[in-house]
Amino acid sequence: MSSLNTLALAGALALAASAATAADLAYAPPPAEPPVLKGTISSGFYLRGDIGVGVQTVGKYRQEDVEEIGGVLFNKTDQTAFFGGIGAGYRFNNWFRVDVTGEYRGAGTIGVNDKLFNPYANGTQTNTYRGNLSSMVALFNAYVDLGTWNCLTPYLGVGIGVAQNRITGLTEQGIVWSNQASGGPISPTLGTSASGSSTGLAWALMAGVGYEVNKNLTLEIGYRYLNLGEARSGPISNAFLPQSYRPLKAKDIDSHDIKIGMRWNFGDPDCCGPVQQPIAYAPVVRKY
Repeated sequence: MSSLNTLALAGALALAASAATAADLAYAPPPAEPPVLKGTISSGFYLRGDIGVGVQTVGKYRQEDVEEIGGVLFNKTDQTAFFGGIGAGYRFNNWFRVDVTGEYRGAGTIGVNDKLFNPYANGTQTNTYRGNLSSMVALFNAYVDLGTWNCLTPYLGVGIGVAQNRITGLTEQGIVWSNQASGGPISPTLGTSASGSSTGLAWALMAGVGYEVNKNLTLEIGYRYLNLGEARSGPISNAFLPQSYRPLKAKDIDSHDIKIGMRWNFGDPDCCGPVQQPIAYAPVVRKY
């Protein structure tokens, strides 16, 4: 009889051990997450693209042959310049980032008039200069982000770099007027110029706001003051006489720009993306 009791007790213990093992399998612990590399240098890199329009102004024109005989240049004109550019940058933290950009500013019309005494015709001469001004600009930019509210981040920025300004298609059309009482026209004038370019310092001041669409994409709209330096044409050739004159120079070129752009970020999760909720696991219960 004691043998039967011993066998029954052994069977009960075996059943209890099987039940405990089954309970452990029913509530298996969560699998270990693979290690994730965080804070790597690549996390701050971004690419950018921008397009925009600017009101571009030439502060002063010079033509040295006109100045040497006491002539004056006047009636400066503003122009509308369209531009587009690309760049790459790095975001160091939530408030400071830098990038390098290159852009092309499309040819806009420039113009100026002059008035001078023409000693060859003993009369007053007036000329109208017309041409196209385009620019290639490369800038190193630094920005301070001023905090984020509802995924909107205002920023301030400065830039410094180089601009190559080019004047093409320049013509000089004018009339020589008689100094007699009649004051009528004596003869027309015409000059043409080869293309010319000038390379120098450029700098910028910026302000705007960025909107974080998702983890990777940020849209921007902003204002920029851009100083482009100066430009010059090629020598001016007289169409009627075997004479040439020194280039027309455009100095103190600047622009007030409105631009829109996008940044493609390679960073960590964004402020507006879906928040991943922690996964709840049932506790491990052992039955004995």
